[in-house]
Amino acid sequence: MKLNRRSVLGAIGMIGVGTGAAFGSGAFTTVEAQREVEVNVLGGGNGISRLNPNGNEDADNLSEETEGQETDIADNITSNFADVLVDTSSNNIAVKDGDDTFYDGEELFPVGSDTYGRVDEDYVSLVANDVTIVFGPDGNKLPSNATLTQNDLFALVSDGDFDVAFASENATNARLIGKIGGEDVADTETTPTATGTADGGTTLLDATVNTGETATETEDLTIEITENTSS
Repeated sequence: MKLNRRSVLGAIGMIGVGTGAAFGSGAFTTVEAQREVEVNVLGGGNGISRLNPNGNEDADNLSEETEGQETDIADNITSNFADVLVDTSSNNIAVKDGDDTFYDGEELFPVGSDTYGRVDEDYVSLVANDVTIVFGPDGNKLPSNATLTQNDLFALVSDGDFDVAFASENATNARLIGKIGGEDVADTETTPTATGTADGGTTLLDATVNTGETATETEDLTIEITENTSS
């Protein structure tokens, strides 16, 4: 099953899984850098599944209402395809919406500590939330012109067997994300980096981030989720 932005998640008002991520301009000096990754996915309502505003509820003891919402979203995503999540536990990584409002990872789906195996509440779903990933937010900017390794930056979760492929195009300079899961992020004209969720479950992927050095660098990242029907 090949998914695109018009795919329907289910009966909870969430539509689409974005297959594109656009890398926007950031603010750079010779000593520090900020880069933004606009992830083009659509969630419910305004595109944000904010189940735990300000992170007030204990991730291990959610209210019955929040737990029900959490379960419905998780089941609808993972029973149809793979969820792709980003780890926001590092001070160097943040997420924000289209109005430049920043969110703590514990506010956005998934907010339960055990909703997904091996993935805690610091991870943010890029399927359920329409967010921009910011590398080096204010107060925690990254060194410019550096290559950094982010352990377990991305997580893939599904009840089925899916291939998740990452490919890049239109980079004005060097790519922001150079490797995912130990593999080079390829051009779209070549075979994309492919990872999987064989037999369901959770896959954690390291990534290398190239911070760059110019004021405006852009890049498009395509994420393609395809059901593995070979087995």
